[in-house]
Amino acid sequence: INTSEDAIDKALSEAILLKEKIPGIVKVSAGKNFTDRAKGYEYALVVELSSKEDLRIYLDHENHVEFKSNYLTPIIQDVLAFDFEN
Repeated sequence: INTSEDAIDKALSEAILLKEKIPGIVKVSAGKNFTDRAKGYEYALVVELSSKEDLRIYLDHENHVEFKSNYLTPIIQDVLAFDFEN
């Protein structure tokens, strides 16, 4: 696993660009945790979608699949996904 700061910074910046590439994304936020409350997780990626239905579009979209493959898989050990309606 490549957890260099450069690889992490690149993944975070590429995550922000997903908003321009995938329909239904309202907002993308990503960053490093700064407290001891994260149960061992160091970084978070929050993607706000227009609707619950847009989740399937997002998950299956080729840009999301490529992002995961090229930028996340090489640097992550574990993922916690949490999908909710506001």
